[in-house]
Amino acid sequence: MSRRRPPSIYPPSTGELMDRADLLARRLLYEAPERDGRAMVRAWGEVVEGAAELWSHLPRPSDLPGTGHDVITQLARTARTLHRSAGQARQVDPTLQEIGTLFTRAAGMIENSGIGRTGTRWTPRQNQDAFAARLHIMHTLYVTSHAVSVALATTARAENRDERLQVYNVPADDLRARVLDAEQIAHSYLRGHYPTGLDGRHRQPVDDTRIEDAIATWDVHAQRTLTRAPTPDAMAQVAGTAFAATVHTHRLWRAAADTGHVDPHAYTHEITPALETMIERWGHANTVWHTLHHPQVPTAGDLREASWELVNAMLEVTRDRIGAATGQHIAERVHMPTVLRSLHHLHATLASVGELFHDTARRAPFVVNARPANDLARELDPPTNKPRSVPRGWPETDPTENPVIAPRDILLRRAVLLPEPLRPLLERPSGQAAAASRAALRATIGADDRNVESMHLPPSWATNEPAPTRLTRSQTTERHRAAPAPAPGAVTTPGR
Repeated sequence: MSRRRPPSIYPPSTGELMDRADLLARRLLYEAPERDGRAMVRAWGEVVEGAAELWSHLPRPSDLPGTGHDVITQLARTARTLHRSAGQARQVDPTLQEIGTLFTRAAGMIENSGIGRTGTRWTPRQNQDAFAARLHIMHTLYVTSHAVSVALATTARAENRDERLQVYNVPADDLRARVLDAEQIAHSYLRGHYPTGLDGRHRQPVDDTRIEDAIATWDVHAQRTLTRAPTPDAMAQVAGTAFAATVHTHRLWRAAADTGHVDPHAYTHEITPALETMIERWGHANTVWHTLHHPQVPTAGDLREASWELVNAMLEVTRDRIGAATGQHIAERVHMPTVLRSLHHLHATLASVGELFHDTARRAPFVVNARPANDLARELDPPTNKPRSVPRGWPETDPTENPVIAPRDILLRRAVLLPEPLRPLLERPSGQAAAASRAALRATIGADDRNVESMHLPPSWATNEPAPTRLTRSQTTERHRAAPAPAPGAVTTPGR
């Protein structure tokens, strides 16, 4: 019987749930032109409903006098009207549904914490944090409403061109006009307060060991999911997490170089090029696999939570209340040798997961969405069904003579088994991401073991003490112990 402790996921705080919702909303802006506008309208009501519930659990003194309650009430009324006008259908946007669920979870955490009950008063610091939370909520509503309007613009153009799509009582153009009005209502609350009001957000002391635990947990769930239940969503989750983690890793390596813990020359000429390539490769792989996910295929739930935990753990270190933290600020809040050890662990993990990621893309049977798979099939040469070897625009045979995917499956957006001719188009970006991870691992090995005396340290970091040996640094790291993580049910303020 194994005595190894099972991987556990750090429970997110209310602030991290709102950060996750805002990040999903920002990503949705890039994907909105390709989404169904009416499906987004139906799901946007759930976002506003969850936001209104969370809004009601925040202290009244933290709201803008005479405007906040009216704004959220108008948005809720508009969302209900839009939902009725969008037409009856089963299609509902999954990303907006997830954002609404995150707001509901955050509201439940505040309610279960007991803050504000039994006659207790909210402190001024808590009111500042709650006002920052209100700005965060309203900004998410503002961004999601803009994404819905962008999707409706595409839907309206399609309905105007094809009479067969004009089967709804309310045209998409009218729906878009109403959504634009809701967007202006949300913006009226943010005007003059965002992002400066976020400076009042509460921040807990940073736990240095959280990144290490998050890496180990994500490694277990990624390896397990890719081995047992590989799906396009699981592949997209792995690639997206590797992309986001590498972006934050780049900031941490820069902070280590700025504060003298890493040779600046090695950072500039070895680490930076490798990380930039890694970011590009994993980002491309995430885009390819994300488009192939079919809504009817179950998502990788445990892997998704572990992925968000890894991103949250790194955001806790690299981000300030409003934006990215400076290198010196990062070094003041965390123990840099411990962070560097975690970075080495992360690069080794990404290299290992990258190999499995590439092997899974080569061998696993995937169930994909027929329509984006057909779009991907346009990259094939029709006569041979192999990756295109001639530039676009050259003479070629009609692709309808030898279709890779059945036209009816494409029309109905069915979930189909991945056609083998498309596999090389998925294997290539997966292999490039794995190769970039190995290159980054080679570039970062021993980066903090360079001769410290040869570094050009900033004047504020100058010291007359001899450079510590590797053994001394290792012993110092082992003696260092960060503050213990809060219990799963502990909630101190509504915003963090």
